[in-house]
Amino acid sequence: MSRFFRLRQDAESWFSNIMHKQPIDTKFDIYYFCLMLGLATGKYNNTKDGSEFVDYFVKDYASHQTLIIGLLIRAELFKRGIHITERDEVSNLFKKFIDTATRTQLSDEAIEKLNGYASGGYEYLAGEIDTKPHHVEEFLITYHNLLNEAIENNPQWLSRV
Repeated sequence: MSRFFRLRQDAESWFSNIMHKQPIDTKFDIYYFCLMLGLATGKYNNTKDGSEFVDYFVKDYASHQTLIIGLLIRAELFKRGIHITERDEVSNLFKKFIDTATRTQLSDEAIEKLNGYASGGYEYLAGEIDTKPHHVEEFLITYHNLLNEAIENNPQWLSRV
């Protein structure tokens, strides 16, 4: 297994017209767009296709690292049918996913899960938008609407417990 974040090659190609156009500066920005949609919709694809690009949370996302980890844990609890109040099961998942000896604080398995959700999120995004984006402003508006819709349709993100 790898400790690297991985972005599918078709995702890189799909985003090529808006990559490096403000505010999309890094490959991690693209990864994050895909990841958030994957986590919000529960879409997951365990493809190993793509290029590994970094083994840490880049500067702009470092302050959101714990939120991303929390969303991953929440998604996996839901996927596995574990309620957040089931302390032993939640603890076991944390033990599986957290590795304080790494730059990301995540185990190989957790990184692979994040990569799977990013892949699934890309598939969802590309399926909802007819053509690859050509204008960053239009993409951001459309993305915002898709993410809000995904969140509204995801009871685990709206619940208090």
